[in-house]
Amino acid sequence: MDTKHGNLDCRTCHGGQNSADMTLAHKDLVKDPSDTVGGGVCAECHQEIADTFKDSLHFKQTGFVKSLEEFSHEGILNEDGALKEAFAGNCSTCHVSCGDCHVSRPKAQSGGLLAQHQFVMPDMEKNCVLCHSTRNGAEYTGTVGITADVHYQKGLTCIDCHPATNFHGSKPEATEMMLKEDLPDCLDCHKDTYGPESKIEAHKAHPENTLSCQVCHSSATNNCFECHINVKEDGKLASHSEVKLMFKIGKNPAPDKLHPEKYITVRHIPTIKNSFDALGKNALPNFDEIPNWKLSPTHNIQRFTPQNSDCETCHSTKGLYLTKEDLRPSDSKANEKLLVDK
Repeated sequence: MDTKHGNLDCRTCHGGQNSADMTLAHKDLVKDPSDTVGGGVCAECHQEIADTFKDSLHFKQTGFVKSLEEFSHEGILNEDGALKEAFAGNCSTCHVSCGDCHVSRPKAQSGGLLAQHQFVMPDMEKNCVLCHSTRNGAEYTGTVGITADVHYQKGLTCIDCHPATNFHGSKPEATEMMLKEDLPDCLDCHKDTYGPESKIEAHKAHPENTLSCQVCHSSATNNCFECHINVKEDGKLASHSEVKLMFKIGKNPAPDKLHPEKYITVRHIPTIKNSFDALGKNALPNFDEIPNWKLSPTHNIQRFTPQNSDCETCHSTKGLYLTKEDLRPSDSKANEKLLVDK
């Protein structure tokens, strides 16, 4: 009762009836009163946040939608078919509400209260890492890969680098995570390490925008291959794919103001042309127009890595680079744009 939330009656948010009878007390109960467009009951006190969260990537899952539309066409998820079924039975489970971060663990990861029913800041281990697991979270903590991120080893959590705007959508709407303009940048904290005045000789060895920081300072990440969706006996969807720990440097296929570098770290995503054949044929007609080796931000940064031990290691180790030999017959033809030919 010593917080503003603690002074509220349960029914203020969840509805239900004031009765000693459990069945009657739970009549018209709202399990997650924050899980509606506009933040639900949370908007009554936090209108400014609710107004932007309704357009956030966490709530709208715009990144998933955009990817599936690129493989097919705009509006495909409004049409009955394989992609709509796959999105509803798989992708949509990652949708989160205010309560999934501030009261409980995410529903997609079995839920459960964080600290009884207290309203708290998101917990890295119990919230962020549960959803952003093997692609970012587990690599950051060192559960997956060669080593934990140096920032994790120094005690930094996700919100030390990612401001609330990254989660609440309070900046101009982004269509996918990597296009958010307010994402953290290495130079936010390491301003003096790069540029002509840098005291680090290696940082002056290449022209500006030749390499992303991760090319020299990250290590192997999880890469998934050959994903297939299948329908289980209970009608629910499942997927299976091959996983390999790899580190690859590729060409940036589409440099922009957020990612202007010529060479970037890349990661394989598991989609293949017939990933959704169990739900319907030819669900990805544009498959060969989109690379399935993608820009990877990586969350396993270290100052010293095998590839930056000396110039010769990086410039003479062919296995560090994405080449034609790395492509599989099932890969998109668009990956050719990322290959390092010499």
